[in-house]
Amino acid sequence: MRLALVATVLLVSGACSHAPPPTETAKVERRDDWLLALTSDLDRIAANDGFEGRVRVLHGGKPEVDRTFGDPVCLPLGAGRRLLAAVAVGLLVEGGKLAWEDRLEQRLPSTAATSFGPLTVANLLTDSAGLAPASQPVGERKGDELDWLLKTAGKFPLRAAPGTLVDPADHRPWILVEGVVTQVSGQSFERFVQERITSPMGMTGSSLGETPACPGVAGGTTTLEDQFRFIDALRAGKVVSPQTRAALWEPRLPLGPGSEVGYGFFIRTRGDQRAVGVSTEGAATAYELWLDPAGTDALVLLGCSPAKSARAIRTALGEFYALPPRPQQASSPAKRPSAR
Repeated sequence: MRLALVATVLLVSGACSHAPPPTETAKVERRDDWLLALTSDLDRIAANDGFEGRVRVLHGGKPEVDRTFGDPVCLPLGAGRRLLAAVAVGLLVEGGKLAWEDRLEQRLPSTAATSFGPLTVANLLTDSAGLAPASQPVGERKGDELDWLLKTAGKFPLRAAPGTLVDPADHRPWILVEGVVTQVSGQSFERFVQERITSPMGMTGSSLGETPACPGVAGGTTTLEDQFRFIDALRAGKVVSPQTRAALWEPRLPLGPGSEVGYGFFIRTRGDQRAVGVSTEGAATAYELWLDPAGTDALVLLGCSPAKSARAIRTALGEFYALPPRPQQASSPAKRPSAR
């Protein structure tokens, strides 16, 4: 079967490769069927579970799906925060202040006496740090997150050699990434991102912390428009160079069939077709951002939802785009050179 990636090949037939190619009429009919199925799924999920959010699908540079559900205000930034962190690291690498293979004990002195010291920046960005299991539930964190992480998991040996266990569900390495950006740049992570990324990209509706309009949203908020500004700026080389962007989007370690991890981004491939982006799973968030790195097609979904609904929305989008599924648990890559 040929699987479509993002919107670039949604017109491709779902028939076996030995079957004759579909006619243009058949392609249009199939695309219409997929669009109807996707919008129906989203409508059903929103009605049943109270999903509040927005979703937009661009094909050929034009909106093909553009829906708003409920009254979506203060939409969570979700995994968009890790994308901003990856771009922040790219900026520091471009400026000669940091290297992908720098060890944490060199760049973040507070990790020197912990199990985190030998980890490289690349290990963090590829979700392959192998941190020890958390000794406290995430909801019980108090005070500074980096200090919490150093005093908990940092006291125990890594559960796997760096670069050998890929676990996209473990968000703790991104606390370390933000710590590295703060240490190396000499600015808070939030200020560095605002001055060097979100402001230059015109992301005026995004914040990495709570605001008067969105109190109590510590992880950050964003808008659908800002996420497309982020996509457009990356494609245009507006903030990071095309060379750095290529480094972020280069497959580094395998996740499963047709799915690999780069620096902050996931890469899904089938043959010469490719999509880059990220998705997240949380108790109250639904976030999807996928784009065709060689074209203009893209998808963004942001929302607040019960966990069950968030999973259902991701399933609906995944089926619509026929993307290879993400692994359900951490994966151990086959023997392969560590990320560089």
